Amino acid sequence: MFVLGIQGSPRKNGNCDHLLTLFLKACESHGAITRVIHPEKLDVGPCRELLVCEKKGVCPIRDEMEKKGYSLVKKADVVVLASPVFFYNVTAQAKVFIDRCQMFWGRKYKLRLKDPDGYSRQGFLLSVGASGGKRLFEGVELTAKYFFDAISADYAGSLTYRNVEDAGDILPRPELAEQIQDAAKHLLTPMLMKKSILFVSNKDACLSQMAAAFLKDAVKGRMLVLTAGMDAAKAVDPDMARVMAEKNLDLKYRVPQSLDGVLAGMDKDPHRVIFIGLKDTTPDLSCANVETWDIVTPQIPSLEAFRTLRDEIELRVKTEFSRL
Repeated sequence: MFVLGIQGSPRKNGNCDHLLTLFLKACESHGAITRVIHPEKLDVGPCRELLVCEKKGVCPIRDEMEKKGYSLVKKADVVVLASPVFFYNVTAQAKVFIDRCQMFWGRKYKLRLKDPDGYSRQGFLLSVGASGGKRLFEGVELTAKYFFDAISADYAGSLTYRNVEDAGDILPRPELAEQIQDAAKHLLTPMLMKKSILFVSNKDACLSQMAAAFLKDAVKGRMLVLTAGMDAAKAVDPDMARVMAEKNLDLKYRVPQSLDGVLAGMDKDPHRVIFIGLKDTTPDLSCANVETWDIVTPQIPSLEAFRTLRDEIELRVKTEFSRL
């Protein structure tokens, strides 16, 4: 389980910094792996409304958003946005990051591409404000909801605190620890209770990614579907992502994962492991239900060959999981 925190506060050791740190520690206590993005530390410029994302599904601005933003957002099972209230909205640093996720909006609503993980990804908001106004968090919450929608995450709720201004004001609150633990448990427990299926291929750049995408689309969040590679590639195959987009499934910005890394991040063995195209090179696993699919990648890669491979895997998934 991967939880991504987006720290929108520009103030080091500020209240949102404390709040996000405590929240992620609570997630880790439930077995999650966590990571934090600090937008103010990234070389990320604002959206220029070039509209390329709505036509081609990519952002033409070449900065760190491409390598250090988009792939982490798509990898996350839970995205936690933390920001203090600045003029009744998120900070400028957080807003730049959010605005640049317009690219995901373009892929989803203009190009009609479906994120296979959108059935299960959750979004959560953490925020503090100096005043005690009743409408203090309305702007922040509305921005967060539309941000989560763009990245294909359901808005799962928020923890917001009024009358918090000076650094450390959030810490003495007696209700804080319990509220954070309850929120983390509410977010993660349903995910951890799901049955898990792990697809393993050689590079996790093609076969396993396609199989997982078709299964995720079929079960619609009812199962935890993972992928891994024996020798993980640095990126998914672009031709694979292209032919999957023809099926309206969005696999761009996926990052291949190693088998050891995926297993290390699980609190229990997967219920089922399917090796694709590995034949006699499959390792011994403690999982009781292990099988192999005899499917191989084309020796001469081409879009047409990938389409044939895609259709073969789609049929295999439909046949094997017809009862789900």
